[in-house]
Amino acid sequence: MIATAQKTTDISIDQFSEQYGNLRIVNPKADKAMVYSLEKYGQLTPVVVSRNGANDYELLDGFKRLRGGRALSFTHLRSLILELNERAGKAVIMQLNWVGKTISSMEEALVVHSLCYEDKLSQVEIATLLGRHKSWVNRRVALIERLCDEAQNSIKLGLIPVSMGRDLARLPHGNQESLLETIHKHHLTCRETRKIAATLLMRPQHEHASILTNPWELLRPKDQKGIVQDKKFDPLVNELQRKLVTMEHHCLGVACAIGSTVLAQFTEKEELLLITCCKQAITSLNQVRDELESAINPENP
Repeated sequence: MIATAQKTTDISIDQFSEQYGNLRIVNPKADKAMVYSLEKYGQLTPVVVSRNGANDYELLDGFKRLRGGRALSFTHLRSLILELNERAGKAVIMQLNWVGKTISSMEEALVVHSLCYEDKLSQVEIATLLGRHKSWVNRRVALIERLCDEAQNSIKLGLIPVSMGRDLARLPHGNQESLLETIHKHHLTCRETRKIAATLLMRPQHEHASILTNPWELLRPKDQKGIVQDKKFDPLVNELQRKLVTMEHHCLGVACAIGSTVLAQFTEKEELLLITCCKQAITSLNQVRDELESAINPENP
């Protein structure tokens, strides 16, 4: 047991220390919802703290409640005080949020990376502390190390969503910074960012600047590029041609995404799911290949 509850009490909002705040990601929409909840219903659940000296308390869980309380000029927050063993604070952050499933994989990576490089724990020690497998720890550390500092800060501050971080992590650090600038300048969505990142991985370096300078040339909807619809043709011909061209585009997109993704970065369950999907896709693609070859070479058995 790394922590025991001591008591619940009201603590002055000025007594909270937030050194662990950089391990959580700000979500402006969630913060706004918290302000609304606090204003309408009051504080429903206590924040969780550990002692930090005689008069200060280290906040472990409840950063949105603290920001919301400050926005509403609260003077105190109801708090649950924990007595912790050494180095247990970060582990408690993980455990508290695992219960409510309120921590993202990126936040897990921030905590694990901090335990590894700030607290100097080995990956085996971190795995033991958190009750996870060493491979899980390794994947979380790798997730942070693949992101440039600017991308990490943008995610922490809620300037870009966590899902964008996964797409950025596929690129070299230099390309990440350039793509981040394009994301902010053109207000790209997650889907648009994913398409740009995939294109950068496919295209040679000398084309990257033009893609990032004018991303809408790539993102602007096109009228089914490559599809020729002729009213003189049999409707079935037009339909088959549309399906074949669409399939080709999808296949190239999947090939790019899979080819630039290391499945081992995900949890074992997620990795197994993707491997199963890949095997099913191979079976379907083999069937499609056989049908296409039969269509263009009808005389061959």
